[in-house]
Amino acid sequence: MEMQEGPVQDYFEMNDGDVRIWIEQGSSIHMKVVTKENDPVELSGYEALRVADILRGFSGRIK
Repeated sequence: MEMQEGPVQDYFEMNDGDVRIWIEQGSSIHMKVVTKENDPVELSGYEALRVADILRGFSGRIK
């Protein structure tokens, strides 16, 4: 799992880029969740909670 470097992180990815979440222009959250083969991404319980935590954190930062 990786977060962008810097004081405020507005980009998150995991599973080798299959799950990407970012804040766009400070007003919305974008998600891309698909494998390179265009298949759905499977998440473990831990991974699903991590995504939920990221979304919760990002939601408090958008306008």
